[in-house]
Amino acid sequence: MKKLPIYAKTLLLQGASTIGNFTEGFYYVEESIKCKDYDILIKFCEWIDGKVGGASSYNIDMLFASFRNPNDEELAKQVTELSQLIKMHKL
Repeated sequence: MKKLPIYAKTLLLQGASTIGNFTEGFYYVEESIKCKDYDILIKFCEWIDGKVGGASSYNIDMLFASFRNPNDEELAKQVTELSQLIKMHKL
């Protein structure tokens, strides 16, 4: 999977919005996740919660691109900046 499918993006954002974080939100919507996408999407949700601290419809595609391309320095920089912003707002 190179890009995050629209159905997955919608479900992950809905689950996170309902439950409060992406990993638990994934389990809230998991019955609607296609089997072939299951493993990568749960890992992506864990990565968002552990490394970034959250996501929105505005940045989830960039985050998925960074997750799938961990050696891309520009994407890594954007993730770091986003993570810092999220942490500042949670304090």
